Amino acid sequence: PSWLYGRLFDYQQTAVKWLWELHTQQAGGILGDEMGLGKTVQVIAYLAGLHHSGRYRPSLVVCPATVIRQWLRELRVWWPPFRVVVMHECGRSPPHAGGPRPDKPALLDVALNSSAGLVLTTYDNLRLQRDLLLRVRWGVAVLDEGHKIRNPDSEITLVCKQLHTVHRLIMSGSPIQNRLAELWSLFDFIFPGKLGTLPVFQAQFAVPIQVGGYTNATSLQVTTAYKCAVVLRDLTAPYLLRRRKADVAAQLPAKTEQVLFCTLVSEQLELYRAYLASKEVGEILEGSRRALCGIDILRKICNHPDLLERLTAQGVEDYGNPARSGKLRVAERVLSAWHAAGHKALLFCQTQQMLDILEKLVRGRGWSYHRMDGGTPVAVRPRLIDDFNTNPDVFVFLLTTRVGGLGVNLTGASRVMLYDPDWNPSTDIQARERAWRIGQSQAVTIYRLITAGTIEEKVYHRQIYKNFLTNKVLRDPRQKRFFTARDISELFTLGPEYKKGAAAAAAAAAVGGLDGGGGGGVGDTETARIFGSTLDMHEALRQRGAATGSHPGLLPSTAAAAAALQRRGEHGGNVDGSDCDDGGGGAGGGGGETSSAGTAGRRQG
Repeated sequence: PSWLYGRLFDYQQTAVKWLWELHTQQAGGILGDEMGLGKTVQVIAYLAGLHHSGRYRPSLVVCPATVIRQWLRELRVWWPPFRVVVMHECGRSPPHAGGPRPDKPALLDVALNSSAGLVLTTYDNLRLQRDLLLRVRWGVAVLDEGHKIRNPDSEITLVCKQLHTVHRLIMSGSPIQNRLAELWSLFDFIFPGKLGTLPVFQAQFAVPIQVGGYTNATSLQVTTAYKCAVVLRDLTAPYLLRRRKADVAAQLPAKTEQVLFCTLVSEQLELYRAYLASKEVGEILEGSRRALCGIDILRKICNHPDLLERLTAQGVEDYGNPARSGKLRVAERVLSAWHAAGHKALLFCQTQQMLDILEKLVRGRGWSYHRMDGGTPVAVRPRLIDDFNTNPDVFVFLLTTRVGGLGVNLTGASRVMLYDPDWNPSTDIQARERAWRIGQSQAVTIYRLITAGTIEEKVYHRQIYKNFLTNKVLRDPRQKRFFTARDISELFTLGPEYKKGAAAAAAAAAVGGLDGGGGGGVGDTETARIFGSTLDMHEALRQRGAATGSHPGLLPSTAAAAAALQRRGEHGGNVDGSDCDDGGGGAGGGGGETSSAGTAGRRQG
């Protein structure tokens, strides 16, 4: 429809044309735009075009429960004629609001008997109601956050691939999150057979591209990797449309992303060293115990020591004391500066237990807040989101990364803090983009907190490698990796900044000002180093004080820095926490961009 089409941005109109072309070819596609560019609106415009032209048949949209309300809102705004039916335990379809809830077959019949029927459901409900939904021949099947089917062997992947329609569409800003096999799984849904079988894909593309990215790769391996990446990009390009905010010159305010490297306080350092010397770590290194269990303990120490004895410590008055966590001290100072400057903030962390500690901190300071995690009822979440975006009195939204970072719009905030890193870089990227998207009117500042020299920094290194894989295929096949795979023992080490005398050197290091919005900086010199955002973080980690042999950090700007980092071999390559992924996640692409700021680029070891 011309009135709808004319309201779209140019790049959104391009996407609608592309979707229409795929439809005429009876082919599927992946709409892989970065978060915040309006993928939902583009898909609705495409479906509206089918309906307006008389080519529409009842269609299916599968999405996370968190974004059902957003889909309903956008459908009402952009194409009211759709007869929308919500098939979800916590949802109720508009035609039946206020009346008795019909059973699932009756709900489905409402959509199937309408020329404008559209069924909204969740991945869990599709799995549970497969017998009902798989017998329908759908006009179009849309998977929002479709990277949920990136595991080719998962139950939900196998169910989705049985949907009866050739018009299959995936919406995902992260077609590749951890490994190239994920791209194969997505393509096996939209265009079965296009990339061959999985073993053939691994042999022809995944393995050569990975091997050719190592620093010790031969010239033949590098050349082969480049050629394979070019062929793979050419094979997928007609069916994968991906635009970044920078590519489309979207009218968005400025975004600044910084990485704050924090240090352990003495109690954390003692616990960390004691665990590294424990029998349990010895068993891990011998291979008789799972490494991920040990990694989890180290990550808890980095966040706050009380997480180790959560059940017995929660009743203690001192539970969650910021003074006992270097990173929490930094978080408190930053939040105080943001609150004083009148900014609204998003605070993400990985677990509900850590969110409890952060909530206690926020409540103790008397700050107004909302909280949303896996225990928050789905029906309540949209109200919390709407109130945060519209209520100026709510200062901070406390969120777990996998719940609050998936598909929701939180443009009411202009400040974002990621308290701890996820193994999957796309999960963190999804979270940080909640505020920087269409509808945002303020400049956005993002802080990522990393405990230097610990397992957290190695997780961050792993994130950078995974972004390398994504960009090798989707952006620039010439990209090279600066790291080689290392033994598992590399994960169970401490950086040299914790050697004797390092604490005094750290205290003397200068720290750039933490943005308080016109106020003074927060100078916690004992616990933080700041690195700004100017270079693609997948290129390599910056050498921090390479001349003194100290621990590497972010993004080398020279070949010498990269070489020094390679010699140190700080990248842990054999253990990948992506095995712990629950299928959630977000969008991938470019990743964070970082460079040293002020005098923080040099670390004494």
